[in-house]
Amino acid sequence: MASIYRRTRTYPVPSGAEIIERRRKATSAELLENPDRKTIVEQCAKWTDGKGRTRKAPLNAAGDQVLIESGNYVIAYVDAAGKRRVINSGTPDKAMAERHASRLETDMVRRRNGEIDPKAERYGKEARRPLAEHLADFRQYLQDKQNSAKHVDLICSRVAKLVDDCNAKDIGDLTDAAVTAAIGAMKARGAGLQTLTHYIRGIKQFSRWLKLQKRTPDDSLAALAGFNAETDRRYVRREMTPDEAAYLLRTVETYTTAMHNMPGPDRAMAYRVALGTGFRAKELRSLTPASFDLDSDPPTVTVTACYSKRRRLDLQPIRRDLAELLRPWLANYGRDEHPFAAMPERTARMLRDDLDEARRRWSKDAKTDTERAERERSDFLKHIDVDGRVLDFHGTRHTYISGIVAGGASVKTAQELARHSTPTLTIGRYAHARLHDLTAALDALPDMQPSDPPPEPQAATGTDDAVPNMAANWQRASRESSTNVAGSCEPTAEIPAAMAQNADEPNVLPYVTLSDKRRESAGHRKADGTGFEPAVDSRPQRFSRPPP
Repeated sequence: MASIYRRTRTYPVPSGAEIIERRRKATSAELLENPDRKTIVEQCAKWTDGKGRTRKAPLNAAGDQVLIESGNYVIAYVDAAGKRRVINSGTPDKAMAERHASRLETDMVRRRNGEIDPKAERYGKEARRPLAEHLADFRQYLQDKQNSAKHVDLICSRVAKLVDDCNAKDIGDLTDAAVTAAIGAMKARGAGLQTLTHYIRGIKQFSRWLKLQKRTPDDSLAALAGFNAETDRRYVRREMTPDEAAYLLRTVETYTTAMHNMPGPDRAMAYRVALGTGFRAKELRSLTPASFDLDSDPPTVTVTACYSKRRRLDLQPIRRDLAELLRPWLANYGRDEHPFAAMPERTARMLRDDLDEARRRWSKDAKTDTERAERERSDFLKHIDVDGRVLDFHGTRHTYISGIVAGGASVKTAQELARHSTPTLTIGRYAHARLHDLTAALDALPDMQPSDPPPEPQAATGTDDAVPNMAANWQRASRESSTNVAGSCEPTAEIPAAMAQNADEPNVLPYVTLSDKRRESAGHRKADGTGFEPAVDSRPQRFSRPPP
């Protein structure tokens, strides 16, 4: 049976408390112990608390502590698993607490009898929790999965924004219609389709996590789909041409500025390694001289799993010429030092400044004013070209992968060097096809320029759609035959009479209709070979012979 009571806690007697006596009637239990003691005399402490209220509480038997009961009743009961539990009833009313205890007792009996589904009960309990608590648990889950702090903050901020826009207080408020309306409002405020797709992926990940953690019976956002970002792409990266890369490296070697935290030669080496490996900025910062194996065949660079985006140990081969450039440069650093650790966090701004300086020098090197004007109009070394495509630090990775694909590497090889999970990302997103790389494939097409004069028509050989004159072919074959491979018979110049008679007539197949085919199967050929005679039971023909 469930029982209700108030907890009693002991506290030291407050300073300045007045000790008084209080009389009360004995309870039934006390009368059973001592029937003659109908009145109980207790010592109490009387004091004023910090809020100016007068408080009274009985003292313990020793008289050195006060006994204070809790305001609300607590309920003690045994659950369906046989475990004793104590919960707060949430009310100081004894009658309400008793009714609450009675309901708990009834539910425990029904649960033991299998009348209540524990899973449905759990879903109901989770549904009553505020959505903010679930989001806090989701953040802790992402952190426990060893995701980076930047990734966790990015995902949780997107989810929290959509939850606020949907005005969702619990799991039931997070519906497909509510999220779609919030996404539509963001689109109306000018958000791009790529940005909206990122928000949709974040909220779908949160909804899927709720289902996997048994907090909701189904994924309410399973049918929510993203957008085709290609129809509204606002940030398009471009690759760096070989001439741009060469001029940029030559410029950065002699260009040092305090705002980049790195001298020019070190920045140039960072660009070389990025262009030669496709490494991201975070992966470059993690490299040490121990990461480079320049004496192996081929030379390799290793990125540990904790810094790789795909959380794997990446062993990346590099070219021999890059290895020879790295050898004397790495000799200036200790084995465990990080040569690229000083690379600024805003690598896009660093590359933009270097591109502007390289373009300024390139324009200055023009020999004439006309050439300088042409260079000013070109997109060479521009951070943003005329089509709006951007060249940032991640563009070095685009350049690396596009170069691999343009070099004729297979899809699998390009995927492995790019360290992608799917070849679609390698070819579709990163491999920018150059027009001059595609021109070679067009050379196999026929020439569309008309020849003058037109070529003479060649004689029929019997291999095309036209049926040649068999007599003429016989004559031509007789004339061209000069030796007999068998070595015993000489070729004759005589033509069979039947072929000679038809030498001037076109050799074509006679027109035979479906009716002729049926008559052939139903009748018999005439004696002179000119047609067919129908059978005795001749049926009306459905097809007629066309006029000549």
